[in-house]
Amino acid sequence: MELTNWLLVIVGIVGVLLTIAVPLIAYLNSVVHKTSNELSNHKTHVAENYATKNDVKDLGDRMERQMQAGFDNLKQLLTNKDKAA
Repeated sequence: MELTNWLLVIVGIVGVLLTIAVPLIAYLNSVVHKTSNELSNHKTHVAENYATKNDVKDLGDRMERQMQAGFDNLKQLLTNKDKAA
């Protein structure tokens, strides 16, 4: 009779633990899935809307060339103005 009581206690404890554990595991699984989807959407947004490192480098190189050409033109104008005066 005493063994039966202990088995009932053990079954009851396992039942309570499963009652808590199963919904908790299901909730955590849904949170992980939602976070994974949000991260995937964010990565897609970044890939579509932000420049890559090479794009920024190319832009910097273009700006540097344009500035150099502008400074050369300015230098030439100032040199020609000094010669004309």
